[in-house]
Amino acid sequence: MLAIYVHIPFCKQKCSYCDFNSYPGLDAVHGAYIDALVSEISAEAARFNRASISTIYIGGGTPTLLAPEQIGRVLGAIKDNFTVVSDAEISIEANPETVTRENLVALRDAGINRLSLGFQSLDDDLLELLGRKHTAVQAVEAFRAARGAGFENIGIDLIFGIPGQSLANWALTLEQAIALDPEHLSCYGLTIEPGTALERAIDASVVASPDEDLQADMLLYTMDSLYESGYEHYEISNYAKPGFACKHNLTYWNGGDYLGFGAGAHSKAGRARYSNIAEPAKYIEGAGSDTRIAESVQLSVVDEMSEALFLGLRKMDGVNLDEFDARFGQTIDNVFGEAIEDLVGIGLLVKNANLRLTPRGILLGNEVFSRFV
Repeated sequence: MLAIYVHIPFCKQKCSYCDFNSYPGLDAVHGAYIDALVSEISAEAARFNRASISTIYIGGGTPTLLAPEQIGRVLGAIKDNFTVVSDAEISIEANPETVTRENLVALRDAGINRLSLGFQSLDDDLLELLGRKHTAVQAVEAFRAARGAGFENIGIDLIFGIPGQSLANWALTLEQAIALDPEHLSCYGLTIEPGTALERAIDASVVASPDEDLQADMLLYTMDSLYESGYEHYEISNYAKPGFACKHNLTYWNGGDYLGFGAGAHSKAGRARYSNIAEPAKYIEGAGSDTRIAESVQLSVVDEMSEALFLGLRKMDGVNLDEFDARFGQTIDNVFGEAIEDLVGIGLLVKNANLRLTPRGILLGNEVFSRFV
């Protein structure tokens, strides 16, 4: 089965840390963009022979800037052109200031059954630094509105390691988020991306650089706190109550195939990888035809093995060695034995039936992954 990702590139305001393919001020093209998505979905369905779909994820940007009817039209196009299984996980990302109980009810009626709320922080000063448009109170109100609208699978996104954020401040945010009793929590260490407003502020010494040691302490605190609160740590940045791990994201980490629709969206089919034009106006012009495709590559077997390893290691269960051997017809040690031996030797990986990160390896994940790229 396939997973489907739909990219909505619109936002109210570019956040200071954001390097995603998102654009403020494009309200006038929302309708044309939905038309383009429907065209692309129809064209791809013909190529994939009404394939079965296990998950749908609508991300952005801020998808909830669109009217629920527009989201419903996109979902309708997917259901008309593919075979969506009856228990499919259908997720949408939302910013707190863009939702009300009424439009959340409409999204539920359209078929959305999982909501990912972008809190990022529950401290108003830090929210302002990040360029967020909502307050902590609005975030909590949005969560309660979602419960009132009938959502039984809600995730909260949070960021730690923000300049000026103390461990005590992060602990309070995490405590407040846990008190809401969400099914899922994504807790990301802040990364300063090139070209962002936050990078410029740090370069100009307007904002202090994040403290890497403090960020590591925050990660360790997060792991302990969420474990004690009954959440399973199933991926480096993701925690869920039993049975509520994000099935869509597990498709990526398990090496499954997926179709990406929308500006800048990426797709994977076997060893083929292709991506759409990022700029919305150009995507709209080319949607439904191959002119929308910006890049297409065919991975080598070794490249695919490398990808399987560094994506699989993001999961706390790691990479099952027997499954890797069965998939590629050779043992993992034949290709990566030297790197694995080194990383086991310095305590970043442990190897038994699975190859997985140690607690120290979680802290130094990027160093581990770089050995397999």
